[in-house]
Amino acid sequence: MVMRPTVIERTILTGPSAEVFVKKMVETDQLLMAALVKNLLFTVKGAERYIHLWDETCFLDRERLSEYASTLLQHISRESSSEHPSHVSFSTTEVAKYIGVTVQTVNTWIREGKISGVEKERNRWTKIPEDAVITFAHGKAVPVSVLKANWEAENQEPQVDEAVYLNKSIQEFEQKYGGPFEEIFGDKTIRELTEEDTDASVWWSYKARLSSATAISRNKENNVF
Repeated sequence: MVMRPTVIERTILTGPSAEVFVKKMVETDQLLMAALVKNLLFTVKGAERYIHLWDETCFLDRERLSEYASTLLQHISRESSSEHPSHVSFSTTEVAKYIGVTVQTVNTWIREGKISGVEKERNRWTKIPEDAVITFAHGKAVPVSVLKANWEAENQEPQVDEAVYLNKSIQEFEQKYGGPFEEIFGDKTIRELTEEDTDASVWWSYKARLSSATAISRNKENNVF
């Protein structure tokens, strides 16, 4: 099953990368692009409005064809949004976090109309849809969903495989002491180690954790196969 286009995916159709793609397509195969645009005109809902506005001869002009294709992509993006409205919304606190400003600033922007598509309830701004658009001072308009995705990407903690981390830590101890744990400390248990043997305690702990992590990993692989 194919999921409905996300806000980000709809925004891509109207962004600068889409314009670059359209121009490259026209330059690569103008005939194919013209055929694609004409077929979409007669199949995409609401696109029939352009049939009487556009001229057939303009399909022979690269610049006009690129303009037609970009316009059609923008139409598809809007149509997709109206056919499948998003029900995801955020609080002013969440949006402020994604942007890096205060909640007061977000409320001010809403009053000034810099954040479009906000629903008001009982004299309070309660919901900011993911497809709401924020227009910044430099004039760039960005959907809230894109700001959220950027924030999550920047704040995502790297995932480190425990077995890899433990193996590396044990190797550092082996290099430091010139041999494996068993050769350096013999058959001492963790209870027999003194306070001066801090490294040995940590080393021993790493070995125990690595054995457990390796066993868990093997069990997962066996369950898969």
